[in-house]
Amino acid sequence: MATYRVFLYNLKTQLVYAELPFSALSYGYTMDAAGTATLDIPIGVPKVDGKPLTPADLFPVRTGVAIQRGTELVWGGVLWAYRLNLSTRTISLSASGYLSYWAKRQTGVNGVNYKNLEQTQMIKNFITSAANSIGTDISQITSTNMVRTRTWNPYEMKPLADVFTDLADDITSIDPVSGTYGGGFFLYFEPYWVTAGTKIGNRVRNTANRHPYDSGKSLQQGVNCEFADISVDGTSLAAAAFAIGATDGTASLTPFKTDTNPALLAQIPQVNVVLNETSIKQSSALQYKIRSALSFGSTPIILPKADTYPGLFSPLELQPGMRAGVTTDDGFLGLVDEDYVVTETSVSVASDGSDRLALSLVQSDLFKETEEG
Repeated sequence: MATYRVFLYNLKTQLVYAELPFSALSYGYTMDAAGTATLDIPIGVPKVDGKPLTPADLFPVRTGVAIQRGTELVWGGVLWAYRLNLSTRTISLSASGYLSYWAKRQTGVNGVNYKNLEQTQMIKNFITSAANSIGTDISQITSTNMVRTRTWNPYEMKPLADVFTDLADDITSIDPVSGTYGGGFFLYFEPYWVTAGTKIGNRVRNTANRHPYDSGKSLQQGVNCEFADISVDGTSLAAAAFAIGATDGTASLTPFKTDTNPALLAQIPQVNVVLNETSIKQSSALQYKIRSALSFGSTPIILPKADTYPGLFSPLELQPGMRAGVTTDDGFLGLVDEDYVVTETSVSVASDGSDRLALSLVQSDLFKETEEG
C-alpha cells in the first residue's frame, strides 16, 4: 500500500499552499499527450496557513496540482476546472499535465523558421522565449544530435504542445556527422521539489531516441494483472502513403512524396494514408514520413488493456514508451511473453492507498522503424 499526498501550489511563485485530503483520486499519463488527474476534496479544507480553501485558491491556470506517491512526486499539472457537489459538500478538481499549458501557447504571429537545427533545441527555444509562462525547467533536455528544418508561417499560430509532440514523434532527422536518418524521442513533463515541502517546479526531459526502453516488468494474466479486453484494429492499415508538404512561398510546386507496401498490396485491396505536413518543405524529409507511415500501417494493431493487481507496480515503472512482456493466456491470439509498449497509464487510488494501473499497450514491432538508420 502506497501513501499518497496531493498538493496545491502557485504555478508562478511555485509555493505550496495546501495539502488536500481526498475521497477519490485518479491520474494518468499518455504518450505524446497531456495526462489528466481528477480528485474529490471536501469543501472548506484548510490550507497550510490554517485558513479554509477559497475560490481564489482554485483559480484555473494559476493553480498547480502535484501528486506524491511515497516519497516521489509522480504526477503534476495545471488545474483547469472544478465542480461543486453541494449534496456531498465536495469539490471535484480536474487537472491536466503540464503539456496542456503549452497547448495554450503558440508559434507566434511572426512565424518561425529553423534551418538545420538540432531537434530538441527547437523545444528549448520555444520554452525559453515564452514570456510569463509556467517556468518549465529545460536543463534535463538532452541533445539527440539530429537536425531538422522546420517552418511555421506567420499567423499560423500552431500550439506549442503540437509542435513538441510532432518533433518527438518525427523520426526524419539527419545526423550531421554520420549522414544517417533517425531521430525522435519520448518527451516527459513532470513535477519536482525545488525545496522539499514548500516549492514545486516543473521540468521537461526526453529520451535519447524513439526506441521503446525496457521496464523490466512482465505482465501475466492471473499472476499480476488481468487482461479483460484485447482489440485488433485494422483501421490504420496503409498499403500506399502520400505525403504533402508546404511551399516556401516562392516554389511553384508543393513538396510531395508517395510510396507503397508491395507485400501488403499482395494481401489486401489498396488502402491509403495521406499525410499533410504543413511545417515540412523538403521532399527528402517527406520520404521518411512515408516510410514510417507504411511501417506503422503494415499490420493490424493488437491493443491489450491490462489492469494490474493492487499495489504491485509504481506508475513510474510502467510509463508510456516503456516495453513490458505480455502473456494473456487468451486461447485465441496466443500472446506468450510478447514484447509490448505502454502507450497510456491510468492510475486509480483506493481509500486505503492501494493503487491499480490500467495500461494500454501496443506491439513493439510498430516502433521498429525508429531503430533503423
